[in-house]
Amino acid sequence: MTTTTEIAIPQSAEDIAPSWVQQVLQKDIPGVTITDVHVKGSISEGEGLMSDIIAFDAEGTRNGTSQHYSLVAKLTNFKLPLTVMKQFPKDLHIKAETTEVKFFSDAVPELLSVAIPSTERKSKPKAGNEDDENNPPADSWFLPKCYFAATDPSSMVSVRVMENLKAQGFSIKPDRQPLSREEMMLAVEALAQVHGLSHQLEVRSGKPLPEKYDWIITSSDPAVVMAAATLTYQYQNAVKGFAAAFPDQVDLIARLEKLDPLLMIEEDPRPKVLCHGDCWLNNIMIKRVGDVPTDARLVDWQTTKYKPPTSDLTLLFLCNTGWDVFHNHRDAILAHYHHKLQETLGPIESSGLQNYTLEELKADFKADCLPGVINRFLHMVVLPADQNLLRIIQEIQEWGVI
Repeated sequence: MTTTTEIAIPQSAEDIAPSWVQQVLQKDIPGVTITDVHVKGSISEGEGLMSDIIAFDAEGTRNGTSQHYSLVAKLTNFKLPLTVMKQFPKDLHIKAETTEVKFFSDAVPELLSVAIPSTERKSKPKAGNEDDENNPPADSWFLPKCYFAATDPSSMVSVRVMENLKAQGFSIKPDRQPLSREEMMLAVEALAQVHGLSHQLEVRSGKPLPEKYDWIITSSDPAVVMAAATLTYQYQNAVKGFAAAFPDQVDLIARLEKLDPLLMIEEDPRPKVLCHGDCWLNNIMIKRVGDVPTDARLVDWQTTKYKPPTSDLTLLFLCNTGWDVFHNHRDAILAHYHHKLQETLGPIESSGLQNYTLEELKADFKADCLPGVINRFLHMVVLPADQNLLRIIQEIQEWGVI
């Protein structure tokens, strides 16, 4: 275990010991004593491209009362990307991991500080243990509660210790099934919260977020510039795969071949917010009561970006919906997002997003489907093309976007 400042950075699951967990938790839970830790092992779902997610239970006491915490430690694993692709720039890997660390350690506390005070919020029901002493504070609407996030400067291994959402009944959709209308409503609600809070924070600070947080991934970031050739190569291969799946779509394929993947990293003059940047199925966890979806959390914040809100929304639709939801329920879902965005913004001074109408949102959504399609194709290595995607892209083509 390597030590940076006060709390050590574990290099593997073997370093997750009671004394270390106690250090991690004491900042948020003063007076807690951890007596035992049960490491369950990796619970990484999906591809797990950058990190090992190690689940563990911590037992202890606080104020004379027994305590139980279900947690995960997310540890950088530089070998993981190479199990999926032949090459993956280590600099880009480090940038992504440290971006998530900075997001949780720097941005999240400030985002939540501009939210409605917790005493005024309607608390959501918690799964399992109903004792507030044993549950994370109800201050993380759209993401898991994070107790500790840091990077070891010598090994560049990052750790994030978070609540175990799976232990609370959250999970990703099995077998990459598309999200239903109701699940999409929950997902856009989570996006509206992070978008709205980040805009509030920007208005109050009086400076663009990339000036406040120099770790936010931008188009000029050296790691992004270095990855440009890789993006182009991956996109071209994806178009070839799409052409093999749908050889009769000659005109559409010709149009797709002409698209430039670098459109995704161009600067944009429109109002921007803090975006998740990778809203696809494996990064969205849904909680259900029986068959009814009741809550959603966004995970994996390694590609946090500063972009217009519709950058997240287009990828969310293109990577996570079937034809029926995209075609028949898109307007209702976008309207719900717009309502939750305005609700999250609250009575702040008039600004770009405060005056953002639903019709403007819908128009931006259609325009941003062009980079959205490119981004969807970059996900084709894990989300193969199917008839749903074909029909969705055909509709986007009818809009004159492609």
